[in-house]
Amino acid sequence: MIKKSYTLNVSIILGVSVVLMLFIFVLVAHHRGISERVRQDRSELLGAGSSVADSVPSAEKPVEKAAAVPTPSGR
Repeated sequence: MIKKSYTLNVSIILGVSVVLMLFIFVLVAHHRGISERVRQDRSELLGAGSSVADSVPSAEKPVEKAAAVPTPSGR
């Protein structure tokens, strides 16, 4: 009975280890070419003479002067 439990535990540990190793292999293999893709995307963006600032829309908008806004003068 103890031998069977020991064999079951060892087989479960080996099975989980194999699954984890396969997952890590797939994860690393998938991310290996990402730096090349980033470099290609960057070269496409900058190839036409534009900079990163030109390709990303700016969050800043021109602020109108406060004098241009009509003030209530009912007092």
